[in-house]
Amino acid sequence: MVGVGAAVLSACQTSDETRLALEDVAAATVTLEPGHCAGVVVEDGRHVLTAAHCVQPQDRRVTLSLLDGSQLEGGYVHVDRGRDMAIIRLDTRAPVRPLEVAAAMPTPGAPLVFVGRNDRPGPPQDALLERLAPCPSLPDVPAALFTTVRGRPGDSGAPLVDAQLQVVGLVHGGAACRIAAPTSGMAEVVARLAHKRPALARKAPPPPR
Repeated sequence: MVGVGAAVLSACQTSDETRLALEDVAAATVTLEPGHCAGVVVEDGRHVLTAAHCVQPQDRRVTLSLLDGSQLEGGYVHVDRGRDMAIIRLDTRAPVRPLEVAAAMPTPGAPLVFVGRNDRPGPPQDALLERLAPCPSLPDVPAALFTTVRGRPGDSGAPLVDAQLQVVGLVHGGAACRIAAPTSGMAEVVARLAHKRPALARKAPPPPR
């Protein structure tokens, strides 16, 4: 069987501009400093998905490193520990092509691509979604993604993408980091955050007469 990575690269050589190149997946993958986890720039380019277990209770701000070594700053705006999902809002739009988040759950047998952290680059991995099943460390997720990804410690939060290069999961853990938390439903959360208008500042009371 031809790997999905090879298939996507072949597709990117056509005039179909709706497909992203695998290089775009690598560029959209960020490292959370000081290099303890990963994340992915999604949707509007102002938001990053990562694993909630990478976020300490006291964390409010985070520095992110891109593939080219440049850095961005952002703050946590959504942390869901039951689903192991967190969202970072960047202070400025990331200079990369953001990835879309899949609206639906992937089906067992679906091909996946995994590029891993950008500070320890390697060839993209072709992988499969073996099954959907509960995971004790994901109490609010009825069906976690059990995959053939060969990850390493520190890959938590790195994206798994499908054949359309949409994000379907983030590395959660397990043996060789093969368990992923599904991202279905997170596109709606990001969309709400992206369109949420900031609260108006309260006017100072008028000075006494």
